[in-house]
Amino acid sequence: MADQSAQEAVQERLSALHAELAQAHPELYRHLALYLQVLRDGLLAAVRQACFHLATQVHPLRYGALPPERRRKLQRRLESLVQRICSLLTVEQLAHLAVELDEERLQQQHDRHQRLIQALEERHREQAPAPVPQGSVSLGMTLPIGAELVDPGSLVTLLPGAGAPGRDSASPEADEPAFQGPPDQADLSDLQARQAVEAMVDAFTEVLGSSPSDAGPGPADGSTLLPVEPMLMLRWLAGFEQALVRRLRNLSHAINVELLRQGVSQALLPMSLLDAVLQGQLETQPAPANLLRLPLPFQPEGHGVPAGLEATAVLLRLADLEMEMPPLRTCRRRLQQAQQQVRRMARESARLQRRLATLEAEQLWLQDLNPASSPAP
Repeated sequence: MADQSAQEAVQERLSALHAELAQAHPELYRHLALYLQVLRDGLLAAVRQACFHLATQVHPLRYGALPPERRRKLQRRLESLVQRICSLLTVEQLAHLAVELDEERLQQQHDRHQRLIQALEERHREQAPAPVPQGSVSLGMTLPIGAELVDPGSLVTLLPGAGAPGRDSASPEADEPAFQGPPDQADLSDLQARQAVEAMVDAFTEVLGSSPSDAGPGPADGSTLLPVEPMLMLRWLAGFEQALVRRLRNLSHAINVELLRQGVSQALLPMSLLDAVLQGQLETQPAPANLLRLPLPFQPEGHGVPAGLEATAVLLRLADLEMEMPPLRTCRRRLQQAQQQVRRMARESARLQRRLATLEAEQLWLQDLNPASSPAP
């Protein structure tokens, strides 16, 4: 009875945390909406400033050689691109994009998982030992997995001649083997190989990231409602930030394409390089706000960049935008304060969930010790 009351107390505290977070949702939503409003208001000026430096300080001769109509067309195109992206800088649009990015990430992990399985299976087939003469001993490097360590259900589904895998395990026929006679050595070798591959894939999955089957719901679960669970709320905020960075990256690439098309710049950096810079995987040279200076000791095929030169391109980054726009920096501080509250709730929620799991495990242990006193299922 004491354990039951303790579980109820923990459940009540978790419900109170969820209610507290739900009450904070309107204020958090206002902070997000205000941040995006300030960003939309100052985005065109930031883009023009970055393009101004690129055209007048980096490529002044090329820009000066353009005819007036082409220069005016460039200004109109920049304004059109910014207006188009500003229509997508809303809380709802970014939440929807966050869900798409999360699904894309899970699909990429699933593809890596499948490629790893195929590569290991092909390697096993290539390194399969040749048949040995009768009476000889073969010392292979395969894992010592015997048939007695394999679940009978996996034998039914993996070995040739097996029956349908969907049979009822409670039926009398379920305990009977679905194949006639013992499996040959080749069948057991394939089974051992598959078990070894799955074990290695599980080990690699821990390094590459969680598998799609272990993933929770998306950042926004396909809706505009904010999560009431603190850990999901933190994940939602992270997905929101990633979606905003992706929108600005797409705008940066579109601007660079337009600068190349109008003849201002002579190089176009692929989006993979922009992503690598945003993720901190490439070292860059000092540059003005929202500009990227990247040393190129190589020559990207098809982009017209001579070897050994530097490429300068537009790359809109939140840190640069906040540095150039004080109101946006103020909105960021408010968002950070709200995120600190969510992190506090998340830590408390995790502690309570661990406590609840411990109490439930203790109750099950006591029921297993005294089966007669446990309630009938």
